[in-house]
Parts: sequence; C-alpha cells; structure tokens
Amino acid sequence: MKAAVWYGHKDIRVEDVPEPKIKDNMVKIKVAYAGICGTDKHEYLGPNFIPAQKPHRLTGRTAPLIMGHEFTGEIVEIGPGVKGWKIGERVSASGSLVCGQCDYCQIGKYNICEKLGFNGVSDDGAFAEYIVVPSYQLIRIPDEVSLRDAVLAEPLACGIHASKLIGDLKGKRIVIVGTGMIAVSCLIAAKAKGAESILVIGRNSKKTNLIKKIGAEFISTKEIDVVTYVKEWSENKMADVVFECVGTDSTLDLSIKTAKNAGIIMVMGVFEKKPIIDMNLLQEGEKIIMTSQAYVDEMIEALEYIKQGIVPCEDVITSEIALEEIVEKGFEEMVTNSSNHIKIIVKIS
Repeated sequence: MKAAVWYGHKDIRVEDVPEPKIKDNMVKIKVAYAGICGTDKHEYLGPNFIPAQKPHRLTGRTAPLIMGHEFTGEIVEIGPGVKGWKIGERVSASGSLVCGQCDYCQIGKYNICEKLGFNGVSDDGAFAEYIVVPSYQLIRIPDEVSLRDAVLAEPLACGIHASKLIGDLKGKRIVIVGTGMIAVSCLIAAKAKGAESILVIGRNSKKTNLIKKIGAEFISTKEIDVVTYVKEWSENKMADVVFECVGTDSTLDLSIKTAKNAGIIMVMGVFEKKPIIDMNLLQEGEKIIMTSQAYVDEMIEALEYIKQGIVPCEDVITSEIALEEIVEKGFEEMVTNSSNHIKIIVKIS
C-alpha cells in the first residue's frame, strides 16, 4: 500500500509499504480522509515527539513511522477479542495510545497516561491506505456526517476539552490568540458553551470572514495595539479567559497581558522552545495558567457539533489533496502559506 513515511527532518517519503496486519483487540480500517495537524508540521520541520532513536515507552517503535492521527474510514477487518464493532462501520479514532493501567488511565484521564503515545507519532498512523488501531480508540460517525467532514472531529475535540477544563464559559469575555485549527476549535467550543463575546487575535485578516461567521470579532496584531484595544473592547475589564493557540514567547506574553486579574490563560500552543514568562505580571494579578492535553471522549461531542451544523466545515477545510501530493501541497504549503489555511486534508480513498 502507499503511505507517507517520516524518516527525519523534512524527510517524508510517499512509498510502498506492507499492509498492516491485524492483532488482538485491534481493527483494520480502510482510510478515507486524513487531516494534517499542526503537530505533524512540527514533526516535519524537526523531531519533537517521533522517537528517532530511543524506542517509544509504550509501543517500542522508532522511526521510520507512517504519520497521521486525524482520520476517517471504514472497518475492513476485526481482530480477536474485539466486541461491539462490525465490518463496514464508518469510524474515526481518538488517536491516543495508552497503557490502560496507570493511575490516570484508571480514573479516565487517559489523555495524560504515564506512557502516552499517539497514532502517527509513536506508532504507524493514517497517511496510508490502511491503518490498524486498538478498538478502544474507535468513534462511530453519525449517518448524517460525511467521512470528509468527520475528519475535523479530532482537532475540534481539543478545543472542547480545553473549554471543559476551564468550566462555565456562559457570559464570559473570551480572547483567542491565533487563527489556526486549534484556535478555531476553541472559538467553536466557546461559542457553543455560551461565551458572551469573543475576540480573535492574529497576524493577518485572511480568516476574518470565517471568524465572523462563527460569531466572533477579529483584530490584527499588525494593524492595532492589541492590549489597548482589549481594554476598550472589555470596558477596562480585560478578558475572563484567554486561549493561547500559537506557542511563542510573544503570544504567551500577549495572552497574559490581555487576561484580567484572576483571569485564566489556557495554553494550547505547542512550544518548540521553553518560553520566557513575565512571572511578576502573572503573580501580581493572581492570573491562572492552565494547560490542556488532547481530549478524552470529546470527539463524540465534536461529531454532534458537525451534525448540528455548528461547524462550517467547507470553510474550515481549506484544501483537499492526494496522498502523493502530501509533501509539496501539504507540509510545504503549511510552512510557506500557513495564513491561507486552517485544515488541509488528504483524500486517501
């Protein structure tokens, strides 16, 4: 079968590899669509999580690995021990590989499993014609949701999970720093959970129409003094909650400055280097930094959002490419023209 295999820095090769074999408690899925995630871009530019030399603590795998963890498809084979699933069912998968035995798994917080891994990062993923996954990952796709649209459920679940960690957002003033897929997932979740007003902050205005369609205001850091604007926008109260969805020193600093005293900064961005934090500003206002790791069962809620039409899928999916084009029109496009895209998806079959 054809697959996109990660070998190292900017070295992803679409090549013929053997089809994965079914194992106990696992299912084989014919992949229909797969999404390119911001994490995938980080891996393309340089290894962060893919084990290049030391075997992964859970899977024992090292590179080369097939990438991809956001996907949809149909079950084509069921392994021994799998119950409750049948061939032909349309599914997605949570992506998290877990031990099932540590304290966190035992209380249902498997997203912070002590041996946590991910499809496409710690074991072979979905940029391929077929993928084999543990049955505990499976999520049924409602009949009303297409396989194409359902590929958005995995990243949308991240914003929903982060919102749940924060708590009640009804009537709150929300600032979102960033305009990528994770920022959009936070925007959709905050809107669905009753936020009073939402302000999205980014470097350019190419995504203004989508942001307005979902129900938020956009301002550009290139055109305006953001902190001053947030003061006016909030009537000097600043934001109750700020979602940091980029992962740089400057965006974290901006998030701290735009949060009110005792406000919450939810850090969603992936940092390529350790950030420098203005601890005095944080401490003097008793501002709270929270973090969010993936999700638990929020993909089910995300699929319901898509089913209800809450998610403008045609606007969020900004490009559809073939597997053979994944490097040039996928990863390189995300690196050189990221402002033009929210989600690039790969049509596999």
